[in-house]
Amino acid sequence: MAKREVQAWDEIHALVATKQTTKYDEAVRLLRDLRDLSFRKGRADEIAACVRRLCVEHARKPSFIERLRKAGLAAEAQP
Repeated sequence: MAKREVQAWDEIHALVATKQTTKYDEAVRLLRDLRDLSFRKGRADEIAACVRRLCVEHARKPSFIERLRKAGLAAEAQP
């Protein structure tokens, strides 16, 4: 994941943009991987800020936001 971090973010944005709930699940899986990577690298605040921005950008997608909460990204999902 560390080698394809930038690509993962591009993929997350594309998946969420589809407005398909199954794609939201894939995006959340990638976000969990990125969160875990950020913890290992000591960049937890950075991922939290990125997830908060995603929540603001996609606030009209409650299904996506709910998936973030269920995935344990709840703290990051609070605007």
